[in-house]
Amino acid sequence: MISYTDFSLGLAVAAFLVCISDVIFTVIDKRTEKPQNKVYIFMLLLLSVNAGCGITSYIAEKSKMISDTAFDTLQISRYIYFLTHALLAPIFFFYISFVVGRSINWRTSRAKLRKAKHYIIDVGVTLALVVMEFMIIVNPVFHWMWYFDEQRNFQRASGEMFIYIQSALWLGASFVLVMHSWNILSKNRKDSLAVCYVLVITGIMIQLFYSHIYIEVLMEALGFTGVLFFVENEDDRKNVELDVYNPASFSLDISAILKNQIPTRLLLVRDIKFDRTANPTLMGKISGDAIQKSVVEYLATKVKRYHIYALGHRIFALTIYDNSDEFAVKTAQEISDRFYKPWEINGNSIFLKASVMMIALPERAKTVADIIYMAECPIPEKFRKKVMYGDDLNWIIRYSAVESAVTRGLKEGSFEVYYQPTYYIDKALYGAEALLRMHDSELGNIYPDEFIPIAEKIGIIDEIDDFVLREVCRLLSTGVPQKYGIGHINVNLSVMECMKDGFAEHITKVVDAFEVEKHNISFEITESVASNDYRHLEEVIEKLKTVGFMFYIDDFGTGYSNIHALFSLGADVIKIDKSVLWGAEQSELGMSLLKSTIEMVKDMHKKTLAEGVETETQIQTLKNLGCDYLQGYYFSKPVPESEFLKIINTSSEVSTH
Repeated sequence: MISYTDFSLGLAVAAFLVCISDVIFTVIDKRTEKPQNKVYIFMLLLLSVNAGCGITSYIAEKSKMISDTAFDTLQISRYIYFLTHALLAPIFFFYISFVVGRSINWRTSRAKLRKAKHYIIDVGVTLALVVMEFMIIVNPVFHWMWYFDEQRNFQRASGEMFIYIQSALWLGASFVLVMHSWNILSKNRKDSLAVCYVLVITGIMIQLFYSHIYIEVLMEALGFTGVLFFVENEDDRKNVELDVYNPASFSLDISAILKNQIPTRLLLVRDIKFDRTANPTLMGKISGDAIQKSVVEYLATKVKRYHIYALGHRIFALTIYDNSDEFAVKTAQEISDRFYKPWEINGNSIFLKASVMMIALPERAKTVADIIYMAECPIPEKFRKKVMYGDDLNWIIRYSAVESAVTRGLKEGSFEVYYQPTYYIDKALYGAEALLRMHDSELGNIYPDEFIPIAEKIGIIDEIDDFVLREVCRLLSTGVPQKYGIGHINVNLSVMECMKDGFAEHITKVVDAFEVEKHNISFEITESVASNDYRHLEEVIEKLKTVGFMFYIDDFGTGYSNIHALFSLGADVIKIDKSVLWGAEQSELGMSLLKSTIEMVKDMHKKTLAEGVETETQIQTLKNLGCDYLQGYYFSKPVPESEFLKIINTSSEVSTH
């Protein structure tokens, strides 16, 4: 026999008050918009009903023997209690699935086999819940769960254990979800959920073994109160000024999307800025905060506010779930079009600029860092579109992947120095140029015109230049190149590195460490870049030339060739770009340009080296014009060190004979 006591009444009243207070607080605090909020409120209402049933049962218990109405009320109260309380564990599982970012719906995009597997699981657990509720519904007839004996005392039946077992399974499943997503939960959520589990399980165990202590509902209510303050309360996740989510919540939520493979379309509204051309008189009069608030208010008309994230630097992200690319692109297009219309801000009509991207998750990004990179990386003008999506994003993905490869390249040994020999005009061996090549374990071969600008951008170009110089010094220190007639090897320098204080001293120190003769090393700089700061660069070059190094001006003839660079930088050799040589074969104007270039360099008492030599005819032309040195595929493409040594060995033997 199980009956209510005054203590049980106190527990029921306390539980009811806690639940109702939580509901009222949630509504007043306006935490009712998200599906997660609605499920939470539903759980509190179920618990309130449970507590109310406890209070009703206590009152009816007092008069059950003398009043049929009281006894009927007691039976109905117990019936409603079991019917509603059995739903708590599965509803809690459903709630946890929202908290950890696991989408539960029939349209989740999965592989066919995996989809069938999840379909079977969903049907199985749903069927188990239906069976349990059916057993409770028909219990007044079959008495599988509980019954009242002839003295109108409440008695447990063996079927009640089915409720406990199934509830334990639902709790266990929800616990697995939490553990699976532990790394993507905030500390507050972890602590709150841990306490909630402890309280709920403790209450269940006490109720199971001490059935006369009706404490289970109160323990659950207390556990859900902790959830209210540390899970439902999202103050730490919000940008308070804009009333949208902050970067920290974006990182956690997107991590959940990627981990759980939730089909999501992410819209990035970035590069939001004041159009200075369209608003010349309002420049500086409109605050950035006012602009951001106006943009957020508009974005909130396209998606729910709880799907908007402020990522900083006037970048916003919007999440769209369970919709097609067409719908997301249409929304992105509408947002983009809005920025071509004036905005009314603080009584002023202004124009703004913005870029919009649509990223399909999880297909187009593997990590949150990938997405942040897309949100912040500069967009070259040639890639800009009103709305960028699909293949439009390939360049960003590639750029990001190359940046990662460059960052890890030195540690993983991805870089290798190749050598391309150079020759006198009579085809005798003259020297060589050291050229950096990169082979990444994931991306394969990456060409210099792709990885060098990235290395400069992320600030490791000096480490890469040092790597090349050390490799060249190591090779020269063996004496093998000199033995085969290599007078010196050219090393390309980043002008960015040259401009750093102490650069000349650093270079000298590196070379001295290998005990290499400095005249065996020449440095190449690009004249179009070198023209940025002649005075400082001239001082650096002079220091290096004083101790024995030689200097080349590379790629002369491309872009804007500042003649001042040729005079002021003290270059020993001018390398004529291959486009000038190839152009000479296409037209008389091209030939005149090649001829005048060589003559001009000779008049300045400097040497010329022609790049891109591929035919005997080109060699004869350059010889007739007075060019000094040659380099190109006619002789050899850039090759690894071992092959380079074979080439110069063969060249040495030929010249000897």
